Amino acid sequence: MIQIEDEQKELDRLTRLAEFDIDYSKDFEDLDDLSKLAAHISGTPISLINLIGANTQWSISDYGIEQEQMPRKDSICDHTIYEEDYLELSDLHKSEEFKDKPYIVGEPKLKYYFGIPLRTKDGINIGAICVMDQTNHSFPPEKIEMFKIIADEVMRRLEHYKLVKDLREKLEEADDVSRKVSHDIRGPIGGIIGLSQIIKDNAEEQDISNIIELIEMINKGGKTVLELADEILSTHRKSDEKPDFKRETFDLSTLKEKLVDLYKPQAQLKEIDFRVHIEIVNKELLFPKNKMLQIFGNMISNAIKFTNPNGNVVVNLAFGEIKDSRALLNFTVKDDGVGMTEQQIEQMINHQAQSTPGTNDERGFGFGFQLSKHLINTLKGTIEIRSELNKGTEILVHLPVKIFDQKN
Repeated sequence: MIQIEDEQKELDRLTRLAEFDIDYSKDFEDLDDLSKLAAHISGTPISLINLIGANTQWSISDYGIEQEQMPRKDSICDHTIYEEDYLELSDLHKSEEFKDKPYIVGEPKLKYYFGIPLRTKDGINIGAICVMDQTNHSFPPEKIEMFKIIADEVMRRLEHYKLVKDLREKLEEADDVSRKVSHDIRGPIGGIIGLSQIIKDNAEEQDISNIIELIEMINKGGKTVLELADEILSTHRKSDEKPDFKRETFDLSTLKEKLVDLYKPQAQLKEIDFRVHIEIVNKELLFPKNKMLQIFGNMISNAIKFTNPNGNVVVNLAFGEIKDSRALLNFTVKDDGVGMTEQQIEQMINHQAQSTPGTNDERGFGFGFQLSKHLINTLKGTIEIRSELNKGTEILVHLPVKIFDQKN
């Protein structure tokens, strides 16, 4: 029972992290002052702000060391997220848990670690801010309180990031509604104006002054409504310029670039050939980026995890049939890894699979697929698994998306 409760907590934690919909390939420059401040307060040369995903630790701000990601199994911050207060470790080179980690036996040969959990408003730890050094430290209570204040400020900024993103999506939705309203009323009102103009012209020939006056009122009223429609149409954009969707959308080329940037380092670490292919047709069509990196990233990370060194992981991205500005975004990831039995596939689909280590004994968490499946369901998509033991696995995802043609 305890294990089930712990698994549910971890899935809840990953789901909460996914709600931030963070693009880990971006630079979070607005957090750099906080990682720098933590290092200066502590007197340490290194400070990191890390978020802990299903299989990966993502560094969204670093000071004193350049780091973007590392396997979760190598992360000290992964232990910090299970703490209520903070985690302090001295003499890392003597620790059975960490002494063989690359950053202990090799550069920067760390000896000391201090980390504070990054906690959401509802009490879920999604990451940590940490400071590290080659020498030991001892922080008084007032400094520890300062670290906690910095951690709170990190979360405030992440919450603001999420809020701005959500508001931008709502504005885009409102923009869509305004365009639809304008489009729907322009035709009828334009027809009324045209009809009234015909009646007016005929009435002028017959010198029916009263009818002319009435029709002129209709004409003016119709023009006023049409102007109102134009005003609604231009609320979030200028004149007839196309809307700028670039900030919250991807095209296939951009999505490919993001996936390669984020997951090729993981593949290279295991000497796996990782490739992403896109369909040339419609590759410039824009679609909402909502949760795409979280869904596909977890699938790719799992494929790498269960593929032997010198193996292959191949991703394909393409659009299905496009109709009325809607389409299916088709994603497949195929590996030649350890594969699964029919029973294991059934357990995966029904959330009954047990966590297992990867081919390089990567720590098994078992939640990446569950999180992706949850997000796919929320987006009304479908997922299919094809696999054969010792021959590899292919996962197919179909997501309905709204599309925006850049040419229009």
